Amino acid sequence: MTSNVKENEFKGKAPKLFEKLRERVGLLKEPKDIVDEIGKLIYDSESLLNNNPEESEKKYDEALSKTETVEINQGPVPLAWKLLKIEIGYLVLLLLLGYITYKWPDFVLWKGLVEYPLQTAWFGALGGITIAIYGIYEHIQLRDFDPKYELWYMCKPLMGAIFGWFVYLIYFIGLISVQGLDSTNINHPELPYLIAFLAGFSERFTLRLIDRLMEVLTTWRENPSGDTSKKKTTKEEHK
Repeated sequence: MTSNVKENEFKGKAPKLFEKLRERVGLLKEPKDIVDEIGKLIYDSESLLNNNPEESEKKYDEALSKTETVEINQGPVPLAWKLLKIEIGYLVLLLLLGYITYKWPDFVLWKGLVEYPLQTAWFGALGGITIAIYGIYEHIQLRDFDPKYELWYMCKPLMGAIFGWFVYLIYFIGLISVQGLDSTNINHPELPYLIAFLAGFSERFTLRLIDRLMEVLTTWRENPSGDTSKKKTTKEEHK
């Protein structure tokens, strides 16, 4: 019953909604293919209105969403370009910080931290800035930049720094090994920086690693001695 009421409400408002949306699309200063794509969604929505109001409303919502996204991106100073400038500012600040700590490694504020703790956070932040700039570039090219992710772009370098340091710490302690080797005996001094960069660049990489860490810690708490023979014997007896 509720669904039918909603469908009838949309059918009643649809003609005016289509008219207003077409007016907004007519004002878009975008390539013809993008405008045509939105126009097709409106046409499909109108075609489905009588036979399938629910699907018609979905098509209309999709057309409206694309229109709103394009309108935001065609403003005098698009949000995407503002964020790109901010990310470049982050990059300049990060490079400056790297230069200062390299030039004066014994300064009291970071003395003793210039090695892996600070450097892995630095590379993590660099990874975060890299993926943020790439994301902005890609979505500007596709004309589908979503302003809902503004906070993500603003926080990504900071999250990258934290992830980079944390993921390196996991490997350094040896809770999770790299390629089956003891991470405390890695012979490649650049590997911690690579790990930190990947952690800052890819949230999926970091979250998967955290999931693995949780599995390791959970298994350890259930069986601190690491001896699984007793459990296997018990299972075999039940069989």
